[in-house]
Amino acid sequence: MAKKQTSSKPKGNLVKELDAAIALLTRVRALAVAGETAEETSSKTAKTTASKKPAKRVLSTSAREAIAAAQKKRWAKVRRQKKQAERAALAK
Repeated sequence: MAKKQTSSKPKGNLVKELDAAIALLTRVRALAVAGETAEETSSKTAKTTASKKPAKRVLSTSAREAIAAAQKKRWAKVRRQKKQAERAALAK
């Protein structure tokens, strides 16, 4: 059987060492996050300048008409509900 090793250090030093390690890890993490954001920014800038223009999305006439009809139908429903609510309020 292996013997358990016990630390002869006082607990006060252990707490100080843990605090120092936490502070060090916090600084390292902050540097890593700052480095990631710098890399993301530079890669986004490079991608933006590399591409000339984004492709324009073109809808067919029938698709535009279908979208317009659906939107009109939605607004008609909203107006209908509003009128019904006003009538119900007046009836009370």
